[in-house]
Amino acid sequence: MSEDDDERALEELFNAHSKWLYTAAFSIVKDQGLTEEIVEDVFFKLWQNRYKYASIENLESFLFVCTKNLSYDHIRKRGNRHFISLDEQMLNQHEMGPDQIYELNELNELIALSVKKLPPRCKSIFELVRNSGHSYKEAAQILNLTPKTVENQLRIATKKIYHDLDKYFQSSTIQVS
Repeated sequence: MSEDDDERALEELFNAHSKWLYTAAFSIVKDQGLTEEIVEDVFFKLWQNRYKYASIENLESFLFVCTKNLSYDHIRKRGNRHFISLDEQMLNQHEMGPDQIYELNELNELIALSVKKLPPRCKSIFELVRNSGHSYKEAAQILNLTPKTVENQLRIATKKIYHDLDKYFQSSTIQVS
């Protein structure tokens, strides 16, 4: 495969997936410029490592996890914490098609269901930090816990949620050309 073919394939992937990745990243970082940078970085890294990643079986899951990880890296740098929530303004702004809107709504429903399944303490901590925007320290004070406990419980919650989301991506009917 020539370099031109690789570039065309990357462009097709970007056109097919950038809108929903943009929405996912924006819902985490809440900053349009940073969101654009994150999505571009995801595809740049994919391009840089295209031969290494050639054997990826579930590209949608891979792109989502890369976008999520880069978004959270930026949040850690900023000290601001939010979890994925669908932002209607972003859907309108980027003119997503009905299929992408449906998939993102379905993904948000799955996230909400996964959060409901968390153990009570884990769920409380998750909701305080990820949904209400409290810092680890604030959540620890509210719940009379240590910040380390909050961090550990969030790690557990995040792993369980992403495990549930992985099941979604494995059974997804999304096809990549």
